[in-house]
Amino acid sequence: MKKKFSWKVFISFGLTYSFIIIFITGIILYIAPPGWYAHWVNWEILGFTKEGWQALHTTFSYTFVILSIFHLFAVNWKAFWSYLKLKKQKGLNKKREFYISTILTITFSLGIIYAVPPLKYVMDLGEYFTASWEKVEEEPPIPHAELLTFIELADQMKLSSVEEVTRKLTQHEIKFDNTGQTLQELAKINGTTPLEIYNQISKKSGAERQGSGIGRKTIEDFAAEVGKSADEVLNILQEHGIKVEKGQTLRDIGDSKNIPPRDIFDLFSKD
Repeated sequence: MKKKFSWKVFISFGLTYSFIIIFITGIILYIAPPGWYAHWVNWEILGFTKEGWQALHTTFSYTFVILSIFHLFAVNWKAFWSYLKLKKQKGLNKKREFYISTILTITFSLGIIYAVPPLKYVMDLGEYFTASWEKVEEEPPIPHAELLTFIELADQMKLSSVEEVTRKLTQHEIKFDNTGQTLQELAKINGTTPLEIYNQISKKSGAERQGSGIGRKTIEDFAAEVGKSADEVLNILQEHGIKVEKGQTLRDIGDSKNIPPRDIFDLFSKD
């Protein structure tokens, strides 16, 4: 014969599991980095993102509360009600413990709310752990930069147009579907982080690193800068379908081929 299902045992196990998960997720979230940084670098621990840990913590907190209510009203209600009636008849015989517990609860609550030492040190320690994840070189240009779209990126990075963003993405073989996508969406599609995508877009090309006035420089000038002969540079460009002659400037070549001068420079500086 099947044994009768025990709700008391079921609720007890549920409360135990919920408590363990709340305890573990609470510690993780206590030391986790701030949300803007976690999103920017795709922070994970034990395979879960910060949102994953928050979802676990919130869900099992609700579970714990619901099971506690069932535990009180469905399992222990008779015993609890009898206890209340007994205390009503005989009065509270543990007044000292009751008052001390009440006073400590109120004191701790007010101390935390108003950041009174030593209770404020609990939050200070959490902030210390939170800040320890952050690295200056990984800070986003603005808060929640992972939500920037192509148009907002072009404006934030002071690029000439959205096409400049798409050109850089294509150049670095970063997949995208439309210009309404955010850095966070691009990172998910490409299996990387918003930080890496942003770095690729913001990275200056070789021509830009050489300084201003690149359009006025000739093939011979750039050949000397990259340690190649003019003939080598001409051959590299020809292999990419760009036929040029010695003495031409990158601006002349770019205008005739409808290619930005810095893109032409990138072709032979990488080879």
